[in-house]
Amino acid sequence: MSPFFAQNLLFRNVLLAGYVIWAVMEVILGIRQLVLLHAGIQIQDKGSRLVITGTVGLGILLCWYLPRTVPATAITSASVFVFWSGITLIYAGLAFRLYAIIVLGRYFTPSVTVAAHQQVVENGPYKLIRHPAYTGLLIMFLGFGLSSTNWLSLLALMGCALLGLGYRIHVEERVLQEHLGQRYKEYMRHTKRLIPFVL
Repeated sequence: MSPFFAQNLLFRNVLLAGYVIWAVMEVILGIRQLVLLHAGIQIQDKGSRLVITGTVGLGILLCWYLPRTVPATAITSASVFVFWSGITLIYAGLAFRLYAIIVLGRYFTPSVTVAAHQQVVENGPYKLIRHPAYTGLLIMFLGFGLSSTNWLSLLALMGCALLGLGYRIHVEERVLQEHLGQRYKEYMRHTKRLIPFVL
């Protein structure tokens, strides 16, 4: 049995557009990082970008593969609503990630780096959470998982993404504490990592 999104051309195209927009966004960020590296900023991410690429890549492959191979875990109740809820979350997550990147400005890079004279940013979403760009990714991955209309796909993608991002956050916070010292430790005390007031 083909997955829900494969049965309707509109559904498939709207879903694929989400993937394409995200991929283009990440390529642009990667190019921006190359420019920064050329300016002498050093990467300190301890392989976390590679870990995220691997875990998220695996999650996405599973998200596409599992609906075809494990139809027993398909979301059959209100599947059209679930699909469109997923699509809404994909675009909301992309928008929130872009917003977080814009607020962080020149300090944002896809790999863990610390710029000279870097400040602790506490504007916009950074007032409540330390990693809103990752929150945006998780919202987007939740959307991709729901739009697969398969519980196992959703679980696989979210599990893989949380593993990769969990490691990245651990590395990033260590580096920021090392370089920004007490200012960042104070900031950590009154903010959450990903979800305001919760986590």
